[in-house]
Amino acid sequence: MTPPLLEVKGLSKHFSQRRGLLRMLSGTAAGTIPAVDDVSFTLAENETLGLVGESGCGKTTTGKAILKLMPVTAGVIRYRDRDITPLSPAEFQPLRREIQMIFQDLDAALNPKMRIESILHEAIALREPELDADDLRRRAYDLLELVNLKKNKLANFPAELSGGEKRRIGIARVLAVRPKLIVADEPTSALDVSIQAQVINLLRDLQDQFGLSYLFISHDLPLVELVSHRVAVMYLGQIVELGPAPRIAHAPRHPYTSVLWSSLAEKRSQEAVSVTAPTWGVFDFERPSAGCRFAPRCPVYAARGKPPECTDPCNAPRLREIEPGHVVACHFPREP
Repeated sequence: MTPPLLEVKGLSKHFSQRRGLLRMLSGTAAGTIPAVDDVSFTLAENETLGLVGESGCGKTTTGKAILKLMPVTAGVIRYRDRDITPLSPAEFQPLRREIQMIFQDLDAALNPKMRIESILHEAIALREPELDADDLRRRAYDLLELVNLKKNKLANFPAELSGGEKRRIGIARVLAVRPKLIVADEPTSALDVSIQAQVINLLRDLQDQFGLSYLFISHDLPLVELVSHRVAVMYLGQIVELGPAPRIAHAPRHPYTSVLWSSLAEKRSQEAVSVTAPTWGVFDFERPSAGCRFAPRCPVYAARGKPPECTDPCNAPRLREIEPGHVVACHFPREP
């Protein structure tokens, strides 16, 4: 059996919580915040895995951990069946060409003091340092053609480009090193709907052309359903459901996934009559210390009379397969 391109097992990333004034006065000790807590998934070659959830659930932290942009607290990250978790920055450097990230912030991702030509030349030279000036220019032209931009954009600074053009330049720079795995962190954020569609079509075309694999991080649920082969749903640092995109979107088994997609339908309905849809954030409640983390907000838990197994500290729900390729972490999964 062919091993996956990427395998993440038991990934955890905890951040230290400083003692603020109130904590000091109350004598409360500083603790840790589990931004990512025991996350596991695989990503095959030429596959797109969508990663969804509310803001603060740990999506971006997961992506940065895979890129080794931050150290992990626990777990194993394997790339091409090689454990890359313990690699030093110098040891990981050769692999950085194969594992790239499309950053969410359009402006922070591009050096404002460099022209587009220099930005692309710098990236190209990382993989092909032997190229002369003429070859660098030709490669830059090729990259612009891949992302459907005109050659005259090479003379521009980032501030002179539109949001869609900046995103395309960011993608071109990633392609310059010929990666195999791309972590795309909200790649369509801050873009108009028409430009979003162009960027998504571009990413799909590039996947077909170069056999790319994407970890597609987004809060745009319809977009994730459209581009992903499988979808993983995160809640408070944990994956609570993972399966084929159509099942996750239209036949979810975890109550949180159902609420997430239902809230989207409700929002669309209310927007149709010019009413602002209600929203609820990740940290609008006290974080459970044990058992199911979704229990305080779970309609199934409330409807069943708050069964004790949902809050049992020794019985936290674990991911289990309920259909081929479809796993869910819930004591009372919804009926299909």
